[in-house]
Amino acid sequence: MYSVASLTISDLLVERGESDLLNGLSFSAQSGEIVHISGANGAGKSTFFKALLGLLPIFKGSIRLNGELLDHKHQALLDMSLYIGHAAGLNGALTVMENLRWYLPECSKERLETVLDELSMSAFAETQLHALSAGQVRRVSLARLWASDRSIWLLDEPFTALDQTLITQLELKMADHIKAGGIIILASHLPLKQLPFQLVEL
Repeated sequence: MYSVASLTISDLLVERGESDLLNGLSFSAQSGEIVHISGANGAGKSTFFKALLGLLPIFKGSIRLNGELLDHKHQALLDMSLYIGHAAGLNGALTVMENLRWYLPECSKERLETVLDELSMSAFAETQLHALSAGQVRRVSLARLWASDRSIWLLDEPFTALDQTLITQLELKMADHIKAGGIIILASHLPLKQLPFQLVEL
């Protein structure tokens, strides 16, 4: 079971110049819950994740993890979370295994090999990422979720470039994660049909 109990977002305001990129967002996610962030393109979904990860300054509002106010670097949250975004967030010059060992140094080689086998990527373990298809690169991104033991998953359009089989696999992993007491913050244009969630509209 995961130790995280809650993630609370209160009245979040993110600005750029004279424009509000995100204004007044509030919700609380408890252990064992999925929060589905919904909104049209440009509504601020990716901005929210960047603010949550400390990549954009927050002009107003607060983020609390297990009741504790986060500092501006959000390090406590970063230590407990794993983010999968639109871009792969991987190094094209490194092999599949080198990428995974870089991002998940705490995982054993055996564990990573098992995960690659589950994702039908074992044959590409020593292949440089730039030589893979978009779908294969997406599988490598998801391998980080499969292998990680971090309690908070931050998923920005995670179903991009996935076939139906892999979408089903991901949903099963998400179900296992919340059953173990984890938290998932998800932004997706695809509805979650099999999993319970709290909807937050932007």
